[in-house]
Amino acid sequence: MRTDAVVVGAGVMGSAAAWRLAGRGRSVVALEQFERGHAHGSSHGGSRIFRYAYPDAEYVALAQRARPLWAELEAEAGTRVIDVTGGVDHGDPVAVAAITDALRAAGVPFERISAAAAAERFPGLRFEGEVCVQPDAGRCRAADALTAFATAGAARGVDLHEHERVITVEPRGDRAVVRTDRAEYDAALVVVAAGAWVTQLVGDLPVRVTREHYVHLAPRDARTRWPSFIHYREPVAAYGLETPGEGIKLGEHHAGVGLRAPDDPDAAALAAAARSRLLDYAREWIPGVDPNAVTEATCLYTTTPTEDFILDRTGPIVVCSPCSGHGFKFAPLIGELVAGLAEGTAAPARFRL
Repeated sequence: MRTDAVVVGAGVMGSAAAWRLAGRGRSVVALEQFERGHAHGSSHGGSRIFRYAYPDAEYVALAQRARPLWAELEAEAGTRVIDVTGGVDHGDPVAVAAITDALRAAGVPFERISAAAAAERFPGLRFEGEVCVQPDAGRCRAADALTAFATAGAARGVDLHEHERVITVEPRGDRAVVRTDRAEYDAALVVVAAGAWVTQLVGDLPVRVTREHYVHLAPRDARTRWPSFIHYREPVAAYGLETPGEGIKLGEHHAGVGLRAPDDPDAAALAAAARSRLLDYAREWIPGVDPNAVTEATCLYTTTPTEDFILDRTGPIVVCSPCSGHGFKFAPLIGELVAGLAEGTAAPARFRL
């Protein structure tokens, strides 16, 4: 089959890339080895944090660019994807100061308030040190986002094939051939958005795959107001947010065990230790929840040494965003950058191979 573009992987990044490429008038086939919204990778679940609060001005600017693209997707799909709940960052004063400096430089509104004032405003949480409150933060409704990208992509002509596993991606001159367990595709552009499976298709990359654990906890009072939150502490930061219908999501950032392969069974043995750490954290820092897991789950991080993304083109092949555990909020912008790569525009220098 001959087409303009093949997108390998229909997680959030691949779905966003397919949506934007189709919006530029290209014929697009999207290939997913499982089903859309599956729980084997990095895009599943009910929620992700949307925030501008980065200690790096470039990421603040990227979040600013992503926000109107989310609004465009919402309008096109007729689905709300972003909820504004406010966001808080606290803990390590150096980390919090770097965040407020970057927000200030970008003109993003925020407050710095005491831990006591933050606890009065958000009684479900305890705080450490001065607290950065960013009123425009909130959450991405992750499952709804995947549905929205699929709906909007289909309306633009994206042809999604579920349960079709890609075996090889090979450049042939100025085009590329994708061979699957069902068919062969000849494309002017192949976008590999395969997450933890990316090295199996494009060769060695400087990435580490980990399985990360998170829980959902029942709030004690349904009237409690919950911002998204990040607590910068040693050895790893804790994060959380309310997931409508599931409870308060709580996880640790980059605490997971390394995997030899995305389906490595040995990593499952460490889930009990991760669960214990999270519930201990909830007992100490989240007084507004019952510190016993209502549900628990895992996801995969595919992380570079700098925790930046990978987004670059070599010939007819684009490697799209092993996103180091913090990329979901940027998905529509990543899609836009992929569309730019298809037309010869370079991605940000820090994301290049």
